[in-house]
Amino acid sequence: MSVAMAYLQDLTDDDIYFIVRTIVDKRQDYDHICELLKDKPDLVEIMLEDEKLFWRVQDEEDIFLEISPFLLFSILIQQTKKHLEKKSCTMEIIGRERIPVFDAEDAVVLLQNKDVRAYLARMLASFTRVDSTTVVYRARGLTYQRHFSELDFDDVLELAGLVELPYRYDFYKRLADISLFITGIFPEYMGSAIPNRYIGRGGCRTTQDYEEEGRRYYDLASTYDEAREQGLDHVLSKFAEKFTTIRKPLNYLSENFIYNYRGKWFA
Repeated sequence: MSVAMAYLQDLTDDDIYFIVRTIVDKRQDYDHICELLKDKPDLVEIMLEDEKLFWRVQDEEDIFLEISPFLLFSILIQQTKKHLEKKSCTMEIIGRERIPVFDAEDAVVLLQNKDVRAYLARMLASFTRVDSTTVVYRARGLTYQRHFSELDFDDVLELAGLVELPYRYDFYKRLADISLFITGIFPEYMGSAIPNRYIGRGGCRTTQDYEEEGRRYYDLASTYDEAREQGLDHVLSKFAEKFTTIRKPLNYLSENFIYNYRGKWFA
């Protein structure tokens, strides 16, 4: 099953109802329409392009009380694609300067892949509900207890080192996702005062540092059987190759659609 074809597994019944109530204005049999959509993911994806969805989520202050994070980011990524289709450049933040880079067309090409869009929506949603893990282990005759956050790059890197190489897929993918998330959603913090919960114990990394880590770990994750089984191997490989380009839509989304909500929405 492709990433995009799994859309309906991520959308809740409330999500489908929200989509139908927002878009359909000439019929009242919403429940019937919702039932029809449950086995038509391609039609649902087309509906996500409707401008009425975008304007409604922009108007709702507590949108997560009505829909899932996955639906919200699916809508915003679709809108980002539409906006970038009309532009020739994206803006690269270097220190306090904003430099135009003529790569909008390359970003749009990536976003035309529905598996890429679905992965980005799922990845962003994952950062709204970050979990922590407690590991108990023995060393030198003593028992230790260590807490790990899946938002902290250094925590995840250390945790990956505790498991054997064949079982590191989820950790490698998460390390790459953290790199993409930080450079995509918080680009203005690179090399400066990034919020403490994203720094990790390794100190403040630069954009180049995160790009190198992101490429490395997406490439490693793409080689695992789990990636092929989940239909992610091509997406992860593409992200490793085009890391700088794929973070540009997230930069645009962050600055234009969610700038004032980042601290509230992301754990």
